[in-house]
Amino acid sequence: MINKLQKEVSLSSEDIEVLTPGLFSTVQGIGITGYRHLGIPIGGALDSHALLLGNRLLGNPDDTQGVELTSGKVELKFNRDSWFVVTGAQYQIFIGERNIWNGWRNRIKAGETLTLKGPSSKMRAYLTIDGGIIQHSPLNKQGSTSQMLVRGDRLQLGKPLPIAKPIGAVQRGYSDEIRALPGPEMSLFTAASRKAFWHNRWQLTNASNRMGARLNGEALSLSTANELNSHAVMPGVVQVPPSGQPIILLADAQTTGGYPKIATVIEADLWKLAQTRPGQTIRFVHVSPSQADDANYEWQQYFYRLQRAIDGS
Repeated sequence: MINKLQKEVSLSSEDIEVLTPGLFSTVQGIGITGYRHLGIPIGGALDSHALLLGNRLLGNPDDTQGVELTSGKVELKFNRDSWFVVTGAQYQIFIGERNIWNGWRNRIKAGETLTLKGPSSKMRAYLTIDGGIIQHSPLNKQGSTSQMLVRGDRLQLGKPLPIAKPIGAVQRGYSDEIRALPGPEMSLFTAASRKAFWHNRWQLTNASNRMGARLNGEALSLSTANELNSHAVMPGVVQVPPSGQPIILLADAQTTGGYPKIATVIEADLWKLAQTRPGQTIRFVHVSPSQADDANYEWQQYFYRLQRAIDGS
């Protein structure tokens, strides 16, 4: 993907040149599995649903990589005719002076520059391109390097796809309610802390990143001091360090940790954390395992209906 990888492969004329990288722009896929025992996190897009939506609209395989955009102005020069989609956060999108819609597949010609400015709402957007972005590291084939793009980077594209016309999809409405299951150490916290966790609002801090969403609110405390051995953790786990301020682990988080786990955000709602801005507040909503399954089923139905619409277009 980036300069270091370019030394290993010959550059193709079918690529994208990064003219202006924006802030914290990275190439992301759906993440990798099978390496956690080596301490390697899952990684991948923080809002995997937005990435999947873009790939579905283009006819790409679900694990095709795109660019995760976080903030600022991004300018990309395309060196082949391409179809692309921008999903997730709302960006101003231009090809020259032409304004482009979010959530629709659009055509750009070789030699033209795509300009993205934002976000105007939510937090992260995803740029997907027909054929996808090719990376050559076996470890990152389906995941990410989490290496920020810089001016002059070249993103090699896969084989273009036979796409006939534009098509779009309605994107999800954001909600600040984050559904969660009680964690294995929930009972170790005081009754007041358990109540505060579920009933108070929590503010996302500026210290948040791809590793974790750091929250600020009423400090949570254990009933008695308790030393825990280091244990396996995964995205969605809500840990409470000695400060009493919860941290929700995200895609690039460590694979083990020793802080007590007060809750786990359900998989269907992890995308909301990717789209929450620092300074905004969230509220945890207690759900059961069956409700978590129902929420995942709703997403499956959303993408099933989307695929039916695409196939019939």
